[in-house]
Amino acid sequence: MQYNVRAVTPELPDPSKWIKFLKPAIDENWYTNYGPVNTHFEKRLSALYGRTGEGVVTSSSATSGLSACLIAEAISGPVLCPAFTFQATAAAILGANCKPVIVDVDEVSGVVSAETLEYGFQKIGAKAAIVVAPYGITNNFQAHAEVCRKLGKLLIIDNAAGLGVPRGQSALSGEDEVVREVFSLHATKPFGIGEGCAIFAPYSKVPSLRAAMNFGLQSHSANGEVQRPYWGINGKMSEFHAAIGLAVADGMAQRVASRQEMARNWIEFLKDSPAVPFHTTIDASPWQVFPILLESQINVVKTMENAAKHKIELRRYYTPSLGTCQGMEQLSRCPNAQNLAERVLALPVRSFVAIEEQYKIMSTVRACIVKSQNRVCT
Repeated sequence: MQYNVRAVTPELPDPSKWIKFLKPAIDENWYTNYGPVNTHFEKRLSALYGRTGEGVVTSSSATSGLSACLIAEAISGPVLCPAFTFQATAAAILGANCKPVIVDVDEVSGVVSAETLEYGFQKIGAKAAIVVAPYGITNNFQAHAEVCRKLGKLLIIDNAAGLGVPRGQSALSGEDEVVREVFSLHATKPFGIGEGCAIFAPYSKVPSLRAAMNFGLQSHSANGEVQRPYWGINGKMSEFHAAIGLAVADGMAQRVASRQEMARNWIEFLKDSPAVPFHTTIDASPWQVFPILLESQINVVKTMENAAKHKIELRRYYTPSLGTCQGMEQLSRCPNAQNLAERVLALPVRSFVAIEEQYKIMSTVRACIVKSQNRVCT
């Protein structure tokens, strides 16, 4: 079907905005393997969003970045993984030659609790856990980090859609050796560059992360001494993507402000409707999408069908719940994740849509939500 309004859409800068940033790579004939443009981009991200003691390492995708965090620490065996997430989270664990063990999430926030992490670590002996910040919404993971610090575990925060706002309590000081935070730079994310990832990690962990994304080469010395990571993947960012990232960084503050304003407008338009916003703290996210909860899966499906008649695409995130996927071990049943996966619907957010057009989209979507109760939208 051809849509006039897609659920998500890229917002990449015109080539005239980023080609100038590529010049160092052209001059040095260096287009990948942590070249000069990538180095510039990592420093820019660190200046914008980094914390004391942290460094930034880029990768080719968030999936490879998550895998690299595990590979860099030589993690093996089970890794705790939330049921309420995109399947790429589990795929990254598998890509690191580990086994995802699925755990349930809080029924409201959609985040794995610190208590669940501690129970999971003690029950199955996992050496690491990935926790997700749903929809790129800032969460406080201090208690999770404390559990991992106490037990000597690795904590990876999968905050795929969250880059663009102050990291606040979603992040720990880079001096905290147990925490890594991973952001996607996929074309449809708020900080979209086409494809890529930014990992925020303690300075001391930067070399091992680079090695993990370059086949482990840096950690195999000429004299035969070997340290972790013992192997690696090809997860490096190209200089082209880094150049695009530098151009995006220049306009990111305004982009986020516009997206936050549209999220605020969604909240106003959905008042007194059957839709419940998943989150309402505007400055907590750059808002890739605006997630809502409807009464049931039937309402979600009918709203999508009704909106499609108006050539508006709505999308479900994150469904199916990993708790219902075959072939992955579960710590226990995951009813909260299943409930959220069935009831969440993602509404479009843009930084470039005029207010009149926003209101038109919102009025149509609201009507489809309301009338989905009767399964009719005209």
